[in-house]
Amino acid sequence: MNDPFQDYFNRKYLQKKPFLFFLILINSVFFSCNSDFNLNQNNLKQESSAYLKQHANNPIHWQRWNETLYKKSNTEEKLLVVSIGYSSCHWCHVMEKETFEAEEVADYMNTNFVSIKVDREENPEIDNLYMTATQMMTGSGGWPLNVVCLPDGRPVYGGTYHTKDQWLEVLGKIQKLYENDKKQLYDFADRVENGIQEVNRFEYTPEAKIIDPSILQNEMALWSSRWDTLNGGEQQNQKFITPVKFNYIQYYQKVNPDNKIKTYFEKTLTNIATSGIVDHLEGGFYRYTVDPEWKIPHFEKMLYDNAQLLSLFSNAFKETQNPLFKSTVYALYDFLQKRMKSNQGAFYAAIDADNNEGEGRYYVFNRAQLEEIGAADLELMLDFYRVDLNQPFEESFYHLRKKENLTTLMTKYGLTAEALEAKKNNWEKQFAALKEKREFPLIDTKIITSWNALMVSGLITAYEAIGEEQYLQQAKETYAFLLKNLIRKGDLMHTYQMDQAKLEGNLEDYAFTIKAALDLYRATGTTSYLKRANQLKKEVFKKFESSENPFFTFTENPVLFSELIAVDDNVIPSANAIMAENLWLLGQLLEDKKDLEKVMQMRQSVRAYFSEGRGSDYCQWAQLLAKEAFPLKEVVVVGSQAQQLNQVLQKNYLPNILFQISEEPSELPLISDRFVEEETLIYVCENKVCLRPVKSINKALEQLKN
Repeated sequence: MNDPFQDYFNRKYLQKKPFLFFLILINSVFFSCNSDFNLNQNNLKQESSAYLKQHANNPIHWQRWNETLYKKSNTEEKLLVVSIGYSSCHWCHVMEKETFEAEEVADYMNTNFVSIKVDREENPEIDNLYMTATQMMTGSGGWPLNVVCLPDGRPVYGGTYHTKDQWLEVLGKIQKLYENDKKQLYDFADRVENGIQEVNRFEYTPEAKIIDPSILQNEMALWSSRWDTLNGGEQQNQKFITPVKFNYIQYYQKVNPDNKIKTYFEKTLTNIATSGIVDHLEGGFYRYTVDPEWKIPHFEKMLYDNAQLLSLFSNAFKETQNPLFKSTVYALYDFLQKRMKSNQGAFYAAIDADNNEGEGRYYVFNRAQLEEIGAADLELMLDFYRVDLNQPFEESFYHLRKKENLTTLMTKYGLTAEALEAKKNNWEKQFAALKEKREFPLIDTKIITSWNALMVSGLITAYEAIGEEQYLQQAKETYAFLLKNLIRKGDLMHTYQMDQAKLEGNLEDYAFTIKAALDLYRATGTTSYLKRANQLKKEVFKKFESSENPFFTFTENPVLFSELIAVDDNVIPSANAIMAENLWLLGQLLEDKKDLEKVMQMRQSVRAYFSEGRGSDYCQWAQLLAKEAFPLKEVVVVGSQAQQLNQVLQKNYLPNILFQISEEPSELPLISDRFVEEETLIYVCENKVCLRPVKSINKALEQLKN
C-alpha cells in the first residue's frame, strides 16, 4: 500500500525528472556466502534480520541481497524480483499472507525469477536506489516495495502492495515481454539508469553569496500558508510529525521572533501530545495517523521517531516550561527504557503494529471492555480519554487520547487533582491487566547505529531541559556501546544483530554518531568526545567525499550503477546537512579552515532550494543557513564549575549560539588563556570578540539578550 510519506519522493524526484512519467512501461553491500549456495531453496532461515526471518518459511525461494552472487549463480539469466520491506511494516505482512504464501505465486516465481528479500533497515542504499526508480516509473512509492529487474539488477518495473492476482498478472506480462522482446526491456532499463544517475548529480557553483534573512523569511511565509492551523502539522489527509520540521520552526521563531509562528508551534505540539499518535498507557509515539485530526494511528513504533521526539519536546519545554511537554518527555523516556532498550545499553529498531489478532489490537479496546473498566465512572473515563462510544473505528474499536484541559474536567465532575489522579491510576491498572492477556507485538531487536546516535542526542537534550542525571548516564552508556560494538578497525558498522556488527556504515551512521559525540562534548566538556568526532570526520572525507560536488555520497562505493547522494530531509534529517553542521561546529571549535570552507561550499549549493518554494524539505539545512543569516554568538564557560553552570544555562532554549566548556586549562582555540584558578567564568562573545566575563547565569543571559 502507498505510504503517505512518499509524497516526499514526488517533490524530490519528479520535479527534477518529470519527463520520466512517459516511461511507464506496463502497468549492493556485498555479503559473504557459503559455497553450497542454492538458488532453488529459501535461504533466509539463517539470517539475523527479523524481517528476513519473517519470510523464511514462505514457499518462495527467497535469497538475501547479494549482487555478486546472483550475477555468478543466475546462469539461466532469469529476471530478478527484489522485494523490500521491514519487520514492523503492516502492509508487508498483508502481502506476505495474501500473495507470497500462495503456492501458485511461489511456483511461478520459483520457475521464472530469482527472488530477493531486502530489509530496508539493513540495506537502506538498496531501498534508496529502487525507491527512486519506482518513483520515476510510477510517480508513487511505499512499502512493501516490489521491483522486477534485469539479471544485472537494473529495474524495469516497480510497485508496492499487490494482491495475488495483481502480482501474477504483473509478473506474467513482464516475463512474456522478456521472452519475446528483450530489447524493449533493456532500452527501458537504460533510460531508468540514466535518470537515476542524473538525480544523483548536483550542479555546483563555487561563487559565495551572502545568506540574507529574507531568503528564509520568504520560504517560511510560503510554507506556513500550507499549515493546518486547526489541528497542527501540515495540510495532509494523514499526519506525520516529522520532527526535523518542527525543530526548525522552533529555531526560526526564536532567531526571527514571530508570535504567529510561535503560537502555531506550541499549539501543534500540544495537540500532538494529547492526540492518538501517542500511546497514553505505555508511552511512546506511533509512526503516523491515518486521519488529519491525529486520532487513529498506524500502530508501529520506530526508534528514529521516538529518539527525535525526545529532543523536540525537550527543547519545547526549555522554551515554554509547559508541564505537558515535560511529562511527555518523562513518559517517552520510560517507554524507551521498558520496551526498546537492550540489556547492553543500546536501543532496538522498532515495535510492530500487529500482533496475532491484527493491526493495533494490542493497543485498542471494544465497548464492553471500556464499560467494564469505567464502571460507575464511565462517563468521566470516556471524557478523560476523549472516547465517543458512537464513533468506533473499524466498526467496533476505540483508541485512547487524552484530555488537554484537566482543570475544566475536574470542575465538570467536582474532583480534586488528587482524586482524578487516583481514578486514572485505577483505570491504567485495569487496562494493563487486560493487555497482559494479549500477545505483545514483535520487537525488532536489530540495533542500528544511526538511530542509536539519534537516541544519544535526544537524551542529551532531555538532560539539558530537565536535569535528570539518568538521561546523561544513559546517553553515555549508549554511546559507549556504539564505540565498543560498532567500530571495527576504525570503520563504523551499520547494524548489530545476534551479538555481531554487520554491514559497513553509511553516511547516516557516521554523521549522526559524530553529532552524538559533539552533543556529549557540549554537555560534559570531555575532550575524548571531541577527539572521536574529529577522528570519525576524517573517515567521512576518506570514504564519502564526492569529486564532482561538495556533498558526500551515501555509501563508500556506488550501488549497482549509481552513486547515491541525498540532500533533503526524510523521516530523519538529511545526513549531508547533519554532516555540514558537524563540520561547522568542528571548524569553529578547532579553527579548522578546511572544514569551514567545505561548509561554505555545501551551504552555497543548497541555497537555490530556498528560492523554489521547497524549503520545507531542507529544514536541517535551514538551521545552518540561519547561522549566517541571523546573529550568532559564542558562550564559553571555563573553570572548575563549568559543567554545573553549563547545565543551568542549557535549561534555556538558546539557538544560534556556539557553546564550549572546560573545567581545566586547555589549548583549544576558544578556551585558550581563559582559565583562572579558583574561578568559573562565563564569556559571551560575537565573532570571537567577548564581553567582560561574568560569574552568574543571570548576567550571562542578560548579555545574550542585549
